[in-house]
Amino acid sequence: MKWRLPIGSLARTSLQVMVWQGVRLVCLAAWIVVAARGLGAQHYGIFSGIAGTASALAGLVGLGSGMLMYQYSASDPSRFSPYWKQTLVLCALTSLPLAALLFPSVLGSASISLSGITLIAASEILAYPYVTNAAFAFAAHERMGWAAALPAASALLRLIAIVAFSLLPIQRDLDHYLLLHLLASLGGAAFALVAVNRLLAPQPQRWQMQPGDLRHGAAHAASWTSTTAVTTLDKSLVLRAGGDTITGLYAACYRIAAVAAMPLDAMVMSSMPRLFRANQEQERHRRLVLAMAAAAAAYTGIIAALLWWGAAVLPRLLGPDFAPAVPALRWMGLFVLGYSLRQIGCNVLVGRGLKLRKTLIEAIGLLTMALLSAWLIPRHGLTGAVWMVICAEIGMASAAWVTLWLSVGKKAARALPSQ
Repeated sequence: MKWRLPIGSLARTSLQVMVWQGVRLVCLAAWIVVAARGLGAQHYGIFSGIAGTASALAGLVGLGSGMLMYQYSASDPSRFSPYWKQTLVLCALTSLPLAALLFPSVLGSASISLSGITLIAASEILAYPYVTNAAFAFAAHERMGWAAALPAASALLRLIAIVAFSLLPIQRDLDHYLLLHLLASLGGAAFALVAVNRLLAPQPQRWQMQPGDLRHGAAHAASWTSTTAVTTLDKSLVLRAGGDTITGLYAACYRIAAVAAMPLDAMVMSSMPRLFRANQEQERHRRLVLAMAAAAAAYTGIIAALLWWGAAVLPRLLGPDFAPAVPALRWMGLFVLGYSLRQIGCNVLVGRGLKLRKTLIEAIGLLTMALLSAWLIPRHGLTGAVWMVICAEIGMASAAWVTLWLSVGKKAARALPSQ
């Protein structure tokens, strides 16, 4: 029987995900513009800083139960209903304590009222995790369009909230906007939960936890948190080592490259249910992983050429202040290559049950990034910042693929008959 790679269905699913990610990206970009004008620099900075801390805490809500549901349901759909119930219960049990942790984390660091902190905690820690876990539920059923549409819908609602804040005849202070922001977050969470109940129809279940669920879920939570930190803490490191101007130039280069990598993110997201079934269909998924890596390398070659030759138009797009970023942007094709191979390698490790190894790789990558920032940025400025993230991403990608290769070799050795 001739084996055929199901690249057609994967490509179609990736396109759906990419479209919804594009909608979300446009909404987020518009939100940034309107929020900066409507809130002003001071309030916008306060909100961004505190919401960032809240988002980090939100990654721990549910203790990884949503990813555990994703993993088990992708392999066995009959396990979806009990694990969806477990996800809802653990989110409810853990969100309030984590929201309470936000107060000591931010009090005294910014001039914001207790009511403002409460509104941010409710939006980011109490409400938004339900959107994330509902997206996992759709992804477990390989309905990746809906999995990408739910975060896009939440981004649209938040954009509507900031536009309403700018247009309505209300007082222009942070608390008034945060109330609208909370309403948008609650609306997004409600829409996500209704979509799961109507389209996936989970059966009523009594809550129960199997032995090992908490341990495996916590490993997923650590993995999710490390992935988030890798893509967010680099800006903080650049700010600390190079100041605000270099950070602004670096952020422009990073976001342009991240947008260019969006189709690769869609491909990885679309392939996750297949990767979770890797242990059942090892040969087929080995070929899928190799095909994904080859596609990432080919796509990166195109993007690298576009970034190299197109970097010259950056000052026309963003203004003359960004002219110093042109040389740095030309090298960000290497970042896209490292980022995409790291995403593929790390997600394959998760699919094979090697979550702790993936988390360790990303933790070491963060440490490497911190050391490189302290060494390169004071000496080379923006160029040092760009090479910091390039070296860290390529290092993590290499470690992930070596770890994967070693794990496959050990499994093959164990499968050999004894002499």
